[in-house]
Amino acid sequence: MATRPVLQARPADDDLTPVAPVDAATARAAEASYAGLASHPFPTCFSCGTGREPGDGLRIFPGPVGPDRVAATWTPHPSVGEGDRATLPVTWAALDCAGAWAAGVAERPMVLGQITARVDVLPAVGEEHVVLGELRGTEGRKVFTATSAYDPDGRLVGTAEAIWLVVDPDAFN
Repeated sequence: MATRPVLQARPADDDLTPVAPVDAATARAAEASYAGLASHPFPTCFSCGTGREPGDGLRIFPGPVGPDRVAATWTPHPSVGEGDRATLPVTWAALDCAGAWAAGVAERPMVLGQITARVDVLPAVGEEHVVLGELRGTEGRKVFTATSAYDPDGRLVGTAEAIWLVVDPDAFN
């Protein structure tokens, strides 16, 4: 059986537009309305899965903060860090799923097709950050989103823009 790549990474020159921030209190309040608490298409997702215990996944649970926008808090656990900072792969993971929740992944399951991200600084372990997602548009089965993370002082940690592909769950059974 021939092997084929399932992931490719390359530098991008794209200028990414961050999602506008909200304060931590607003993000914390939004978590109570996280759609994934009622129904989650991927409950063991490392980033947003409700089937993960603290220290085993990021447990970022974004709820609505306006039309097509979600927010959550995230305090990086020591298990995802090296010293006092979260690792780069974990930071990328934090910039993943909030966009899908802003796009309604609970109502129409989708999988990540492409992500372009920029990390300006690694998040501090043990400090509360704010992660936001925003729907930017759709084109057929393609869904365009953005996600950004901010530190406790409101400084941008990183931002991403993604293309999600709406899938038929019955096709996987």
